[in-house]
Amino acid sequence: MTKDVLVSIKGTRFLGEEDDAVEIITAGTYYEKNKRHYILYDEALEGVEDVTHNIIKIGENRVEVIKRGMVESRMTFESGKKHKANYLTPLGLILLGITTSALDVKEEESAISLHMEYSLEMNGEYVSSCETDITATSRKNSVLNLN
Repeated sequence: MTKDVLVSIKGTRFLGEEDDAVEIITAGTYYEKNKRHYILYDEALEGVEDVTHNIIKIGENRVEVIKRGMVESRMTFESGKKHKANYLTPLGLILLGITTSALDVKEEESAISLHMEYSLEMNGEYVSSCETDITATSRKNSVLNLN
């Protein structure tokens, strides 16, 4: 896979009978080092100057999402395990509990895809079940071009 990628992230929270979904597509960088895959991209909120730099580190049966900038966090997803994470926002600190029930990584010649299912707690209280799908696709092979 090439270094220049398009990163697609779709997150869904299941809140009782309602679903709350968000999807972003942005330019990013991909590389592989020591049998781990790394996807880097920046995230910006409309009307806010600061950005959050994101690193997704994909290893065997384990994914780490590291956020630096406007939001600060290091979240770990590991199937069958619960991990805690501090999630620092401009509005304050949130203690997250993440229990991952499914983690699936698919590697192709020009893309890598990740599917995660997990339950989310905030400050010790169950909030929702979640699914996140992340795909990094080589920009030269992508139908969508963000120039």
